[in-house]
Amino acid sequence: MFSSARILSLLSAAALVYSHPVDHDHAERGSLLSTFGIKDWAQPEGHPVAKLFARQATGAFNAANYPDGNPDPTAMPDAWKQALSQAVAAGDIPNVVQTKDGVYPSSVDPNSAEICASAYQCRYEEGDLPDIWDAPDGMLGVSFDDGPTPASPKLYDFLKSQNQKVTHFFIGSNIRDNPDIFMQAFNNGNDMAVHTYTHRWMTSLTNEEAMAELGWTMQIIYDMTGGRVPRYWRPPYGDSDNRIRAIARLFGLQQVDWNQDTDDWEMANGKLTLAEVEASLHKFITGPKSPGLIILEHELYPETVEAFVNAYPLMKSSGWDVRNIPDLFGAPYYQNAQDNTGAVTQSTILASDGGALPATGGNNSSSSAVSSASHAASSTATAAATKTSPNAAAGTSGTSTSQKNTDNTNAASSLVAGPVGIVAAAIGAFVGALVL
Repeated sequence: MFSSARILSLLSAAALVYSHPVDHDHAERGSLLSTFGIKDWAQPEGHPVAKLFARQATGAFNAANYPDGNPDPTAMPDAWKQALSQAVAAGDIPNVVQTKDGVYPSSVDPNSAEICASAYQCRYEEGDLPDIWDAPDGMLGVSFDDGPTPASPKLYDFLKSQNQKVTHFFIGSNIRDNPDIFMQAFNNGNDMAVHTYTHRWMTSLTNEEAMAELGWTMQIIYDMTGGRVPRYWRPPYGDSDNRIRAIARLFGLQQVDWNQDTDDWEMANGKLTLAEVEASLHKFITGPKSPGLIILEHELYPETVEAFVNAYPLMKSSGWDVRNIPDLFGAPYYQNAQDNTGAVTQSTILASDGGALPATGGNNSSSSAVSSASHAASSTATAAATKTSPNAAAGTSGTSTSQKNTDNTNAASSLVAGPVGIVAAAIGAFVGALVL
């Protein structure tokens, strides 16, 4: 039998879902959540996680509240440090070797179950937060990396004119430098997601550095959107493994990769032309509709925006059902809100099978903090990685390595949340981080 508290919790969760108007065929596709292993969990009113939303953005935006450049892990809020420390002590963070800009030592197999490096095409498929690589058949998931930048407003105007919602995987430092452009994307109703704070190779970072990269990006999005907690993240260069996934899981984040790559950022350094990028898009769009597409695209430069704008009519005329990432699965945009206009709840939050997971939550229009040089650095590491594995290049099509179900001795099982007491302690540790 359910307790009265549990019944109230379920009713609260249901109210959150149905507060969003049902449009096109969301109702029919809602079952895709379970099909893809994505589950909604609600915590009862009065749960400690509610305190995470005590701090809401008020007054004018102040860039000084956020790191200028790479976050200093020693200056990370003590509450974040404590939550990470407790997760490590509980065995929830795998002891995976750090890379050199995404390249593992020659003695290490990146496709092993213990590591499952996504830059080497290993797809983590376990638990309730599996990697997302493919859209459902017939659907095209539109997302953009590296914004907001001065090139972004033209993209946002076009998307608004087409009534097209997308997912923006934003860089935290770019939000800090371009707050007005960020708010344009949010006010247009698009999904705000995480692309780390300074676009570094995540597997090359320490646990603390990785925690800060994710935490500060979530914090600035949380503060600027009235307390919304991002649901999705994309690793720069596709660079993630079981250690990084476990750290992202502390924030309740689900990893989104891609199954086709335009390499559109290469236009800025002259390695690709607009015509070549458009030819790649044409090939992807006119190709098979199973699986559905998630194409890697960027809002870095006018050229990358132009490539998408020119290809969009073909996406529609080719019969694709074009959506942002959460709409592919009928999922809420955020962990604690259906979308950008619905209520932000402090008494319920979406979490995973293992129990509640903690989450963090002057106008400057300077240019993007990410330059073509940061992306160019990926070429060297990708070349080195290719020598190790034939499937090394992140985001390329081809046969992938899937991490299948194994017994509890598998190191990947550390992604499953630990004892309730540990999880509750981790949640409590984040309370202080949001009342600074």
